[in-house]
Order: sequence, then C-alpha cells, then structure tokens
Amino acid sequence: MNLVVRAARDEDADQMAAILNEIVSIGGLTSREGPFDGGRIRREFISPPRGISCFVAAAGSDVKGFQSLEWSDPDWPGEDRLPADWAFISTYVQSGHRRLGIGKALFGRTIAAADAAGVCFIDASIRLENAGALAFYDSLGFEDYRRIANTVSKRFAPGRR
Repeated sequence: MNLVVRAARDEDADQMAAILNEIVSIGGLTSREGPFDGGRIRREFISPPRGISCFVAAAGSDVKGFQSLEWSDPDWPGEDRLPADWAFISTYVQSGHRRLGIGKALFGRTIAAADAAGVCFIDASIRLENAGALAFYDSLGFEDYRRIANTVSKRFAPGRR
C-alpha cells in the first residue's frame, strides 16, 4: 500500500468520521463519544480553535488514518489541566490497517509541526484497556506521567528526541 501523509482537508472529513465512528462503536479504544459527521470532524480535528496540525495518511483518495495535535486549553476547569505550552495528540487508524506503520508515518509530520509551534510536551491520554494504543505511544518514546480513573497519560518532549 502506497501511503501519502498530508495535511487534512475539508473534503477528508466524511472519511475521517467513518474511521472514528467505527472506533467508537468497538468500545474501549477512545474516550471520544460519537456519532461524528464531517462537520464535527472539521470543528474538532481539522480546524479546532487551538489546532496545531491535522494530518491524514491516504492511499490514493482513501483516508486510512489521521492524527491531530491541539494546544491544551489554559482555561480548562478540570483537575487535570495542563500548562498552556502542552499539546494533546489524537491518532485514529482504520480497522484492518493498524500495525502497518500508518501511526508512525503520521507522527513524523506531527512532531515536525509540534517543533515548529514550540510545543513543550505532547500529551496522549489513553484508555487503560487500549493495549494497542499504549504500545504504540510507548514505541514512539512517550512516558507515563499520570493515571486518572480508567486512563493513563503519557508525555513526549518534541525537542528532546
């Protein structure tokens, strides 16, 4: 499969929604709740208010996965608020295409965007039962730093690779 990693475009939103809706329907793989449609994908991933980047991995015109990076919200009212120079990462790969290097290919572009934006740390908050995602982020060099309820938070320092 010949993949191209590129910036997500508005016309990718429906395919991205299909990928995420499938993941949500499986259960236990994400804390996100569906359903997602193209509009919601545009608002939350492609063009969010604090967005840094959103990349897709595509085989021809078919999106196989996507990864977004967004600044943390300095006004977050929760107990798990992060510093303003931290960012959140989200990675979603289509069922049947996991463990083929799509996530790592996406991360190459995302880490460059994080470096350019001056991100201090990238946070990946992962459900404890999602063994695949835990292993994926470990393989990229993310380190555990916090556990809350049924999630573990991992961090990565872009400038210290």
